[in-house]
Amino acid sequence: MTSLRPNLVKRIARLPKPASVADALQPLFEAISNAIHSTQARFDREVSEKGRVQVTIKTDRRKDNVSAIVEDNGLGLNEDNWDAFITTDTDNKIAIGGKGVGRLLWLDCFPLVRIDSVYKDGEAFKRRQFEFVLELNDQIKNLKFDDYEDARDSYFLAEFKGLRSNGYHERWPGRGSFIFQHLTSHFLPTFIGKRCPQIYVHVGDESRVYPGAINEIVYRREDIEKIETEEFGELKFTMMECDKVASADLKGSHFMHFIAHDRTVHSHSIDSKLGLKYFGDSENLVFHAILTGAFLDKNVNQERTKFQFEDAVLERMVNDVCWSYVEQFLSEPMAKLLGEQRVKIESITATYPSVAFGDVEELQEKVPSGELKEDALYGHLSRERFRRDERQAEKIRSVLTRLKNDDIDPSMFANAIKDAGKAIEEAEQKSLAEYIVRRKVVLDFIELLLDKVRDQGGDASYQREDVLHSFICPMKVSTITGAGKKVEPASSHDLWIVDERLTFAQYFSSDVDFASLSQAATSEDRPDLLIFDYVHGLRQKKDPSKVLLVEFKRPGRKGYDDDENPQLQVERYVRRLQSGELTDVRGRPITLDQNTIFYCFIIADIIGKMADWTFTWQRTADGRGRVLRPSDGFRGSIELIGWDDLLKDARERNQAFFDKAGITGKSFFSAD
Repeated sequence: MTSLRPNLVKRIARLPKPASVADALQPLFEAISNAIHSTQARFDREVSEKGRVQVTIKTDRRKDNVSAIVEDNGLGLNEDNWDAFITTDTDNKIAIGGKGVGRLLWLDCFPLVRIDSVYKDGEAFKRRQFEFVLELNDQIKNLKFDDYEDARDSYFLAEFKGLRSNGYHERWPGRGSFIFQHLTSHFLPTFIGKRCPQIYVHVGDESRVYPGAINEIVYRREDIEKIETEEFGELKFTMMECDKVASADLKGSHFMHFIAHDRTVHSHSIDSKLGLKYFGDSENLVFHAILTGAFLDKNVNQERTKFQFEDAVLERMVNDVCWSYVEQFLSEPMAKLLGEQRVKIESITATYPSVAFGDVEELQEKVPSGELKEDALYGHLSRERFRRDERQAEKIRSVLTRLKNDDIDPSMFANAIKDAGKAIEEAEQKSLAEYIVRRKVVLDFIELLLDKVRDQGGDASYQREDVLHSFICPMKVSTITGAGKKVEPASSHDLWIVDERLTFAQYFSSDVDFASLSQAATSEDRPDLLIFDYVHGLRQKKDPSKVLLVEFKRPGRKGYDDDENPQLQVERYVRRLQSGELTDVRGRPITLDQNTIFYCFIIADIIGKMADWTFTWQRTADGRGRVLRPSDGFRGSIELIGWDDLLKDARERNQAFFDKAGITGKSFFSAD
């Protein structure tokens, strides 16, 4: 018979290598875990009184002479434990989470491992001593096994020296404080449990005794002994209010520790969910919680470093199982946090009424209690709004189904219409309010921007009008294959400011050639070419019978060249459109018929040459603007609107909406 030959060197080479300080300390922690388990196996319920573990560690910044000794007064390396030690992947401790790989991690980390153990055999004591080495064969070297008549008690001692350069030397902590911090975090569930031996830890000149040392930083604790869940079975949850030193070496402040077989497998930061940095009267407290259960024990990898399920499972355990207990435990600091959250939600709903589907208390119930980031709050509220809209849509579909019923009577018809109207109203009124708010914000911003432009001084070359362009210019320039560019209609614009007929109009042409337009789009010198001093053509859908032309002049401008007369410029472009020789932004011929009406708008301050050129034009009804209706050449009109009048007219058209929405007051951009 022939058996497969095990290759321990290859087996250990394939073990995960450390990527962090916690990973590098894992072999040492395995030795400490073994010591704890050995004392628990010997003393059982009396382990806290009789069990002893002593850990001595030496380290420094250079990490050239690292050493560690772990000794316990447990069962020692008796025959059963010896058989398990020399068997890889043993199931000797499977019931308590042992995977049989702890001592393999020793060989992966430490070049020298020495074992010395005394155990009781009947009434006599026996002793085993050997060196444990990483070789293909004969990993047990210099084995000594004999009676030990002078022994007073059983013990197990593991001594480790040096660090291998396979990631352990690089990741091993050079400061003793780091070792204490990681040890405290890693064994936190054991330290706060009822079956912890006395553990004496010496690192350099500093010593601590656990579990007593942990009580110095845990100020308040609450145990939820049993949480019944359908998905995860029975869980135990422990919450603690700790001094902030408990998180000193962790990337964050507040953590939930997921435990398998009395060992920390994953420490999950809940900082963003809590929204707290520190809390307490002195702002020096952090929150730590421990979750244990058979589900976690069964789903941990053999190195006990990762769970064998997706991170989403941990998120569900936090949100669905634990969070209500956390909120109750931290009710005082959370109350303060909710006040800050309330202010942010009120600000968001003032700007985006579509997510204001209830009062603030109702809205807060739909977002994580600790969330303070505005974009995240908006995201949560938007999702809830979507769900509500879906429910409303289902109501409307139900009503339509009833209306299709041949047997519906007048009373049922009236009720169906009423139900549908109510559902539509509830679904749409907030969106309309948000659109109204947007209009108010746009007008306030443009008013502010006009002041900024004019402050540059009349005809001064003020080159950042592209901001103004981004609000009201209905076009964009996009890169296409190669180095070329094309002009496209923008997905949205705010030309309703000029005239409500422009609200849904689409851009289709410009009197500047597209090559110049594309070059201007990428120029730092003349971005204003995209909007000012050129005529822009728009139309409703593809209707050739109505064309809207808009030309913008810089606010505050007085001087113009002779060829910049806006009347001549507009008329020149109308003739080009009528000729049929131009193409639209997509490269297709522009075809207009004899019935096409041109509604032309010039937006400019009526001062300087602009006032002189248009002096004989007809005044508008309010006397502020000017209109020219040509008697021949094309059908339509040319209307000159001053920038201030443009804003004033737009506000007056929308004032009733602003009043209804309660946003009539001062500008959104005022200093107060």
